[in-house]
Amino acid sequence: MSNDFSAYLAELREKLNSVAPVSAEKDIPYGHQFTVLRGSEKAVLTAYDGKKGRRLVWGGAASELQSALQAAVEGKPQSFLASENTEWQGMWAGSDESGKGDFFGPLVVAAVIVDETTAAKLQAAGVKDCKQLSDKKVLLLEEVIKENVVDSAVLELKPHIYNMRYEQVKAEGDNLNQLLGYGHVAALSQVLERHQACKGALIDQFTQSKAVLNSLKAKFPAMTFKQQPKAESDLAVAAASVLARAKFLRSMDELAVLAGEEELPKGGGDLATECAKRIAVKLGKDELRKFVKVHFANYQKI
Repeated sequence: MSNDFSAYLAELREKLNSVAPVSAEKDIPYGHQFTVLRGSEKAVLTAYDGKKGRRLVWGGAASELQSALQAAVEGKPQSFLASENTEWQGMWAGSDESGKGDFFGPLVVAAVIVDETTAAKLQAAGVKDCKQLSDKKVLLLEEVIKENVVDSAVLELKPHIYNMRYEQVKAEGDNLNQLLGYGHVAALSQVLERHQACKGALIDQFTQSKAVLNSLKAKFPAMTFKQQPKAESDLAVAAASVLARAKFLRSMDELAVLAGEEELPKGGGDLATECAKRIAVKLGKDELRKFVKVHFANYQKI
Protein backbone atom coordinates (compact mmCIF):
# COMPACT_ATOMS: atom_id res chain seq x y z
CA MET A 1 0.00 0.00 0.00
CA SER A 2 1.48 3.34 -1.06
CA ASN A 3 2.01 6.16 1.39
CA ASP A 4 -0.30 8.27 -0.74
CA PHE A 5 -3.14 5.74 -0.46
CA SER A 6 -2.51 5.39 3.29
CA ALA A 7 -2.92 9.14 3.67
CA TYR A 8 -6.12 8.97 1.59
CA LEU A 9 -7.49 6.23 3.88
CA ALA A 10 -6.59 8.26 6.97
CA GLU A 11 -8.63 11.17 5.59
CA LEU A 12 -11.56 8.86 4.83
CA ARG A 13 -11.38 7.38 8.33
CA GLU A 14 -11.53 10.85 9.88
CA LYS A 15 -14.58 11.80 7.81
CA LEU A 16 -16.39 8.57 8.69
CA ASN A 17 -15.60 8.96 12.39
CA SER A 18 -17.14 12.45 12.31
CA VAL A 19 -20.52 10.74 11.76
CA ALA A 20 -20.14 7.49 13.72
CA PRO A 21 -17.13 5.47 14.92
CA VAL A 22 -15.54 3.05 12.46
CA SER A 23 -16.14 -0.31 14.13
CA ALA A 24 -13.96 -2.47 11.86
CA GLU A 25 -11.65 -2.19 8.88
CA LYS A 26 -9.45 -4.49 6.85
CA ASP A 27 -7.20 -4.61 3.83
CA ILE A 28 -8.62 -6.37 0.77
CA PRO A 29 -7.13 -7.01 -2.69
CA TYR A 30 -6.52 -3.63 -4.31
CA GLY A 31 -8.13 -1.70 -1.50
CA HIS A 32 -9.38 -1.25 2.05
CA GLN A 33 -12.79 -1.74 3.65
CA PHE A 34 -14.44 0.24 6.49
CA THR A 35 -17.46 -0.89 8.50
CA VAL A 36 -19.46 1.69 10.46
CA LEU A 37 -22.21 0.89 12.96
CA ARG A 38 -24.72 3.27 14.56
CA GLY A 39 -27.43 1.61 16.60
CA SER A 40 -29.09 -0.96 14.35
CA GLU A 41 -27.74 0.68 11.17
CA LYS A 42 -24.68 -0.62 9.32
CA ALA A 43 -22.74 0.85 6.42
CA VAL A 44 -19.74 -0.57 4.56
CA LEU A 45 -17.39 1.54 2.45
CA THR A 46 -14.72 -0.02 0.26
CA ALA A 47 -11.95 2.14 -1.17
CA TYR A 48 -10.19 0.69 -4.23
CA ASP A 49 -6.78 1.80 -5.53
CA GLY A 50 -6.26 0.03 -8.84
CA LYS A 51 -4.88 0.60 -12.30
CA LYS A 52 -8.00 2.55 -13.28
CA GLY A 53 -7.62 4.90 -10.33
CA ARG A 54 -9.39 5.23 -7.02
CA ARG A 55 -13.06 4.61 -6.47
CA LEU A 56 -15.44 4.20 -3.53
CA VAL A 57 -18.12 1.52 -3.32
CA TRP A 58 -20.88 1.55 -0.69
CA GLY A 59 -22.20 -1.81 0.51
CA GLY A 60 -25.27 -2.81 2.45
CA ALA A 61 -28.80 -1.44 2.35
CA ALA A 62 -29.47 2.27 1.91
CA SER A 63 -29.97 3.97 5.27
CA GLU A 64 -29.85 7.34 7.01
CA LEU A 65 -26.41 6.37 8.31
CA GLN A 66 -25.12 5.70 4.80
CA SER A 67 -26.57 9.00 3.57
CA ALA A 68 -24.88 10.89 6.41
CA LEU A 69 -21.57 9.13 5.75
CA GLN A 70 -21.76 9.90 2.03
CA ALA A 71 -22.38 13.56 2.78
CA ALA A 72 -19.35 13.62 5.10
CA VAL A 73 -17.08 11.82 2.63
CA GLU A 74 -18.14 13.99 -0.31
CA GLY A 75 -17.89 17.14 1.76
CA LYS A 76 -21.25 18.47 0.64
CA PRO A 77 -24.68 18.47 2.26
CA GLN A 78 -27.64 16.77 0.66
CA SER A 79 -31.08 18.31 0.27
CA PHE A 80 -32.52 18.80 3.73
CA LEU A 81 -35.84 20.35 2.77
CA ALA A 82 -38.95 18.23 3.04
CA SER A 83 -40.91 21.12 1.59
CA GLU A 84 -41.04 21.87 -2.12
CA ASN A 85 -40.01 25.46 -1.33
CA THR A 86 -36.48 25.12 -2.67
CA GLU A 87 -36.05 28.89 -2.49
CA TRP A 88 -35.57 28.40 1.25
CA GLN A 89 -32.15 26.89 0.62
CA GLY A 90 -29.68 29.08 2.45
CA MET A 91 -31.43 29.59 5.78
CA TRP A 92 -34.82 28.36 6.94
CA ALA A 93 -36.78 27.65 10.12
CA GLY A 94 -38.95 24.86 11.45
CA SER A 95 -41.18 24.31 14.49
CA ASP A 96 -42.74 21.39 16.32
CA GLU A 97 -44.36 20.61 19.68
CA SER A 98 -44.28 17.95 22.41
CA GLY A 99 -46.70 17.00 25.17
CA LYS A 100 -49.91 17.53 23.22
CA GLY A 101 -51.08 13.94 23.77
CA ASP A 102 -49.79 13.51 27.32
CA PHE A 103 -52.08 13.80 30.35
CA PHE A 104 -49.12 14.67 32.57
CA GLY A 105 -46.64 17.42 31.90
CA PRO A 106 -46.37 20.63 29.91
CA LEU A 107 -46.99 21.60 26.33
CA VAL A 108 -43.68 22.57 24.71
CA VAL A 109 -43.16 24.28 21.35
CA ALA A 110 -39.71 24.74 19.82
CA ALA A 111 -38.44 26.59 16.76
CA VAL A 112 -35.07 26.16 15.07
CA ILE A 113 -33.23 27.98 12.28
CA VAL A 114 -30.69 26.07 10.19
CA ASP A 115 -28.65 26.61 7.07
CA GLU A 116 -27.13 24.04 4.70
CA THR A 117 -23.97 23.70 6.80
CA THR A 118 -25.70 23.27 10.16
CA ALA A 119 -28.30 20.94 8.64
CA ALA A 120 -25.48 18.70 7.38
CA LYS A 121 -24.00 18.57 10.89
CA LEU A 122 -27.38 17.68 12.40
CA GLN A 123 -27.95 14.93 9.87
CA ALA A 124 -24.48 13.53 10.50
CA ALA A 125 -25.20 13.50 14.24
CA GLY A 126 -28.35 11.43 13.69
CA VAL A 127 -30.98 14.13 14.25
CA LYS A 128 -34.43 13.05 13.05
CA ASP A 129 -38.06 13.11 14.17
CA CYS A 130 -37.99 12.59 17.95
CA LYS A 131 -40.63 9.84 17.61
CA GLN A 132 -37.93 7.74 15.92
CA LEU A 133 -35.46 8.29 18.79
CA SER A 134 -35.20 6.91 22.31
CA ASP A 135 -35.62 9.39 25.16
CA LYS A 136 -31.94 8.87 26.01
CA LYS A 137 -30.91 9.78 22.46
CA VAL A 138 -33.18 12.84 22.49
CA LEU A 139 -31.43 14.18 25.59
CA LEU A 140 -28.00 13.51 24.08
CA LEU A 141 -28.90 15.31 20.85
CA GLU A 142 -30.33 18.36 22.64
CA GLU A 143 -26.90 19.93 23.25
CA VAL A 144 -25.65 18.96 19.78
CA ILE A 145 -28.56 20.85 18.26
CA LYS A 146 -28.18 23.92 20.47
CA GLU A 147 -24.46 24.12 19.71
CA ASN A 148 -24.83 23.82 15.93
CA VAL A 149 -28.04 25.51 14.78
CA VAL A 150 -28.20 29.13 13.72
CA ASP A 151 -30.75 29.88 16.46
CA SER A 152 -33.44 28.21 18.55
CA ALA A 153 -36.27 28.99 20.95
CA VAL A 154 -38.13 26.67 23.33
CA LEU A 155 -41.39 27.76 24.96
CA GLU A 156 -43.08 25.80 27.74
CA LEU A 157 -46.59 25.98 29.13
CA LYS A 158 -46.44 24.26 32.50
CA PRO A 159 -49.66 22.39 33.42
CA HIS A 160 -51.17 25.07 35.66
CA ILE A 161 -50.55 27.78 33.02
CA TYR A 162 -51.66 25.43 30.23
CA ASN A 163 -54.96 24.74 32.03
CA MET A 164 -55.62 28.45 32.47
CA ARG A 165 -54.84 29.24 28.83
CA TYR A 166 -56.90 26.28 27.59
CA GLU A 167 -59.92 27.49 29.57
CA GLN A 168 -59.48 30.95 28.02
CA VAL A 169 -59.40 29.73 24.41
CA LYS A 170 -62.33 27.38 25.07
CA ALA A 171 -64.36 30.28 26.49
CA GLU A 172 -63.64 32.13 23.25
CA GLY A 173 -65.05 29.20 21.26
CA ASP A 174 -61.68 27.81 20.17
CA ASN A 175 -59.87 24.56 20.92
CA LEU A 176 -56.44 23.06 21.54
CA ASN A 177 -55.30 23.83 18.00
CA GLN A 178 -55.71 27.53 18.72
CA LEU A 179 -53.46 27.20 21.77
CA LEU A 180 -50.94 25.23 19.72
CA GLY A 181 -51.03 27.92 17.07
CA TYR A 182 -50.18 30.62 19.60
CA GLY A 183 -47.18 28.55 20.65
CA HIS A 184 -45.84 28.01 17.13
CA VAL A 185 -46.25 31.68 16.23
CA ALA A 186 -44.53 32.81 19.44
CA ALA A 187 -41.58 30.40 19.11
CA LEU A 188 -41.00 31.12 15.42
CA SER A 189 -41.36 34.86 15.97
CA GLN A 190 -38.57 34.81 18.54
CA VAL A 191 -36.01 33.33 16.16
CA LEU A 192 -37.20 35.05 12.98
CA GLU A 193 -37.06 38.50 14.56
CA ARG A 194 -33.36 37.88 15.24
CA HIS A 195 -32.68 36.58 11.69
CA GLN A 196 -34.47 38.66 9.09
CA ALA A 197 -32.40 36.99 6.32
CA CYS A 198 -34.23 33.72 6.94
CA LYS A 199 -36.14 32.63 3.83
CA GLY A 200 -39.16 31.12 5.58
CA ALA A 201 -40.43 28.45 7.93
CA LEU A 202 -41.95 24.99 7.77
CA ILE A 203 -44.47 23.94 10.45
CA ASP A 204 -45.62 20.42 11.22
CA GLN A 205 -49.31 20.52 10.29
CA PHE A 206 -51.68 20.04 13.22
CA THR A 207 -54.70 21.82 11.75
CA GLN A 208 -56.26 22.76 8.41
CA SER A 209 -56.68 26.33 9.64
CA LYS A 210 -54.53 29.00 7.99
CA ALA A 211 -54.49 31.15 11.14
CA VAL A 212 -50.86 30.35 12.00
CA LEU A 213 -49.66 31.01 8.46
CA ASN A 214 -51.63 34.26 8.23
CA SER A 215 -50.30 35.49 11.57
CA LEU A 216 -46.68 34.78 10.63
CA LYS A 217 -47.09 36.30 7.16
CA ALA A 218 -48.47 39.49 8.71
CA LYS A 219 -45.40 39.72 10.98
CA PHE A 220 -42.83 38.72 8.36
CA PRO A 221 -44.20 39.63 4.91
CA ALA A 222 -40.89 38.99 3.12
CA MET A 223 -40.78 35.36 4.24
CA THR A 224 -42.61 32.24 3.03
CA PHE A 225 -44.47 29.94 5.42
CA LYS A 226 -45.89 26.48 4.93
CA GLN A 227 -47.66 23.83 7.01
CA GLN A 228 -47.02 20.25 5.99
CA PRO A 229 -48.00 16.81 7.35
CA LYS A 230 -45.03 14.79 8.64
CA ALA A 231 -42.79 17.83 8.26
CA GLU A 232 -40.28 16.24 10.65
CA SER A 233 -38.49 14.85 7.58
CA ASP A 234 -37.11 18.38 7.27
CA LEU A 235 -33.98 18.87 9.43
CA ALA A 236 -35.18 22.17 10.95
CA VAL A 237 -38.50 20.64 12.04
CA ALA A 238 -36.78 17.45 13.22
CA ALA A 239 -34.37 19.48 15.35
CA ALA A 240 -37.28 21.45 16.79
CA SER A 241 -39.07 18.20 17.64
CA VAL A 242 -35.99 16.99 19.55
CA LEU A 243 -35.62 20.24 21.52
CA ALA A 244 -39.31 20.25 22.41
CA ARG A 245 -39.20 16.60 23.49
CA ALA A 246 -36.04 17.10 25.56
CA LYS A 247 -37.63 19.98 27.46
CA PHE A 248 -40.79 17.92 27.99
CA LEU A 249 -38.78 14.99 29.38
CA ARG A 250 -36.84 17.15 31.81
CA SER A 251 -40.02 18.85 32.99
CA MET A 252 -41.63 15.44 33.55
CA ASP A 253 -38.69 14.45 35.77
CA GLU A 254 -39.06 17.67 37.79
CA LEU A 255 -42.80 17.14 38.21
CA ALA A 256 -42.26 13.53 39.30
CA VAL A 257 -40.03 14.73 42.14
CA LEU A 258 -42.64 17.29 43.23
CA ALA A 259 -45.35 14.62 43.12
CA GLY A 260 -43.29 12.13 45.10
CA GLU A 261 -43.41 9.65 42.23
CA GLU A 262 -40.50 7.73 40.75
CA GLU A 263 -41.81 8.46 37.26
CA LEU A 264 -44.86 10.06 35.64
CA PRO A 265 -46.49 7.96 32.88
CA LYS A 266 -46.46 9.38 29.38
CA GLY A 267 -49.51 9.36 27.14
CA GLY A 268 -53.11 9.26 28.31
CA GLY A 269 -53.71 5.64 29.23
CA ASP A 270 -54.80 3.82 32.39
CA LEU A 271 -51.34 4.06 33.97
CA ALA A 272 -51.56 7.85 33.80
CA THR A 273 -55.02 7.80 35.42
CA GLU A 274 -53.89 5.54 38.27
CA CYS A 275 -50.83 7.68 38.91
CA ALA A 276 -52.99 10.82 39.02
CA LYS A 277 -55.29 9.15 41.56
CA ARG A 278 -52.31 8.48 43.83
CA ILE A 279 -51.17 12.09 43.59
CA ALA A 280 -54.69 13.37 44.29
CA VAL A 281 -54.81 11.25 47.47
CA LYS A 282 -51.42 12.54 48.58
CA LEU A 283 -51.73 16.20 47.63
CA GLY A 284 -55.41 16.85 46.89
CA LYS A 285 -57.24 17.15 43.59
CA ASP A 286 -56.71 20.92 43.39
CA GLU A 287 -52.93 20.40 43.54
CA LEU A 288 -53.22 17.82 40.78
CA ARG A 289 -53.92 20.66 38.35
CA LYS A 290 -50.23 21.57 38.62
CA PHE A 291 -49.29 18.20 37.12
CA VAL A 292 -51.94 17.31 34.52
CA LYS A 293 -53.99 18.73 31.66
CA VAL A 294 -57.48 18.83 33.14
CA HIS A 295 -59.42 18.73 29.84
CA PHE A 296 -58.23 15.14 29.27
CA ALA A 297 -60.85 12.45 29.92
CA ASN A 298 -58.47 10.95 32.52
CA TYR A 299 -59.23 13.85 34.88
CA GLN A 300 -62.93 12.98 35.01
CA LYS A 301 -62.06 9.49 36.31
CA ILE A 302 -60.35 10.81 39.45
